[in-house]
Amino acid sequence: MMNKNITDRIIRDYYNEMDLNTIFINGLIEFWKLYQGLNKKNVIVTNLRIIRKIAALLGMKRAPYNRTELLSSQYFAMKDALLLLAKKNVPVYYYNRIGKEKGGFDYSVSALNRMEKHLNFPTLLEHIDEYETDLKELFGELYSKEYIQELGKIPQVIEKGNVYRHEDFSSKYVNVIEGQRIVCYQPEHYEKTIHIYGRCGAFGYAVEDKNSLPSQIQLQLQKNVRVVNHGLWGGEDQYLIHNFLNDCIGFKEGDIVLFYMKHIDKRLLSHWEEAGVKYKEITHEWHEYPEAKWCFYDRPGHMNHIGYQHVAEIVAKDMIQQSFSGKPVNTSLYDGFNSENLNAYLKKNNKSDFQREITEYTDKIIKEYPLTGHSMVNGAIVMNCNPFTKGHRYLIEFAARQVDRLYIFVVKEDKSFFKYDDRFEMVKAGTADLPNVVVVSSGKFIISSLTFPEYFMKDYVKEKNFDVSMDVETFCKHIAPPLMIKKRFAGEEPFDPVTKNYNENMSKILPKYGMEFCEIPRMSLDEKRVINATEVRRLLQERDFDAIGEYVPLSTLRILTEKY
Repeated sequence: MMNKNITDRIIRDYYNEMDLNTIFINGLIEFWKLYQGLNKKNVIVTNLRIIRKIAALLGMKRAPYNRTELLSSQYFAMKDALLLLAKKNVPVYYYNRIGKEKGGFDYSVSALNRMEKHLNFPTLLEHIDEYETDLKELFGELYSKEYIQELGKIPQVIEKGNVYRHEDFSSKYVNVIEGQRIVCYQPEHYEKTIHIYGRCGAFGYAVEDKNSLPSQIQLQLQKNVRVVNHGLWGGEDQYLIHNFLNDCIGFKEGDIVLFYMKHIDKRLLSHWEEAGVKYKEITHEWHEYPEAKWCFYDRPGHMNHIGYQHVAEIVAKDMIQQSFSGKPVNTSLYDGFNSENLNAYLKKNNKSDFQREITEYTDKIIKEYPLTGHSMVNGAIVMNCNPFTKGHRYLIEFAARQVDRLYIFVVKEDKSFFKYDDRFEMVKAGTADLPNVVVVSSGKFIISSLTFPEYFMKDYVKEKNFDVSMDVETFCKHIAPPLMIKKRFAGEEPFDPVTKNYNENMSKILPKYGMEFCEIPRMSLDEKRVINATEVRRLLQERDFDAIGEYVPLSTLRILTEKY
C-alpha cells in the first residue's frame, strides 16, 4: 500500500491543479474542519458519508477519499503518459462525447419524449412492442424485432490479466476478438494505427460492427491507416484510463491515440493540452446535421448508425486537415522528466495474483521441457531481440557451451518495433540447430510492465538509473530455482545506459542468491561497427536488405523480407 502521507500529497496536488485547497477529515472527531470548508476555494475529502452529506447541505465541495485517490493518481500518471507519447511523436486527440445542444435546439417531438422518459436502448429492447414506433424511426429499413434483439447481445466487461476487456463474443452483428470489438474496412497494409478509447460511443451503442464509430472512421480515412477499437460498453472512465496507461508504453511512432469521452474539467484540460492533447469540442458541429434532431435514444450521445456516421465525418475530416500531426509541447516540460507517476501507477495497480500465476508459469515451462536430472546446471538469457541479430546468436552460442540447458526468455510485452510473435519466431528459427537451447516466453514476470515498466520508456526519459531490483529479484526468487538456473548471461552494453545499469545491478544481486552473472563482449563486424538491433531497424526503414544481411542470420532476413 502507498504511504498515506504520499497519497494525501497526490490528492492535494490534484486539487491544486484546479486551484482548490484540500481539507481531509478522517474521523467524526474532526467535524470542526467543516467550518474551514465554507470557503469556496476548499474541498472536503473524506470517506465518511455523514460528513459528505452535511457538506452537501452546506453547499460545500466534497469528494470521497478512496475514489479521489484513484482519480488523482490516474491524472498525474496521465500527464506522464502524454509527455511520453509526445516524445515518441505519437499524437493524442480528444473529441468530447456528443452532448445535448444548449440554447433551445429544435429537437423532434419523438426525441424530446425519449429524453424526458430516459428511453435508452436497453429500455426499448426490453419493451419492443410498446416502443416500436421509436425503434422504426431510429433503425428505418434495418428494423425488425430479430435485428434489435441481435444488437442487444453485448458481452460483459471483465478483468482479464491487468486490464478491462469485453468477453470474446461472436454473432451476426456484434463480434469481439481478444477483448476488442472488430473494426470493419481495415486495410491489409497500413502505415498508421489509430487507437480509439471511449465508452459505449466508441464500442458501438446499439449498432452492428460496420456502423460503430471506429468502423465508420476507418471507412472515412485513407487506406494506409488502421483503426483499433478499445471501447467498453458499460465500462467506467477509470477503466478506460487504466487500460490506456497500460497500453501507452507500447505505442510507437506511427500510432495515434483518439479519445471519444465526456468533457474534461477545463482546469485539468489545460494541463493535458500543455502535455500534447489536441482537444476539440464537436457537439455543436454535430448538431448542424439535420438528423441531429432525432437520431438518438435518451440523449444525443446514445445515437443510431446515422449519428455515428456524422461523428466519424467530423473526426476524420479534422484529423486529415491536421495531417495526423501531434501538438507541439514546450521542451521545458521534459526537463527532469522521469515518468515517476506513470511507473508508480503501473506497479501499484497491477492486479496480478502473483504467486499463483508465477507458479503456473514455471510449471508450464517444466511440463513442456522436463528437467532431466537433479545436478543440472542451467543458464538463462533474457532478450528482446528487436530483431534477432548475429550478435544475439553469438551470445547464445557462447552461453550454451557453459550449461546443460540454456533458457532464452523472449520479452513478451508487445511494446517494441517488432511484434512479439515475430520476435519469438526469429529466435526459434535462429537457434533451431542448438540442441540444448530452449526458447520460451518471458511472460509477465521478466522485463514486463509489472516488474520493470521503465524498460519500455528508456529512450524517452531523462532518468537512466532505474530501480530494477523488483525484476531481478523476482527472477532470482521465483523463476531460477524451479528451472535450476545457476547462471545468467548478458551481452556487454556500450550504448544503452538503462541496459548497462540493469547489468550492473544483476552483477550485484544474482550472487546473493547463489547465481553467477556472466557478461559477454559484443560481436563486431569490424573495428568501427558493433552489431546492434537499432542499426538493423534503421536500415529496415531504408529498405536496405543487402546491408541488413550483414547484421542478421538468414532466418531473420527471411522473416524481415516476408513480413516487413
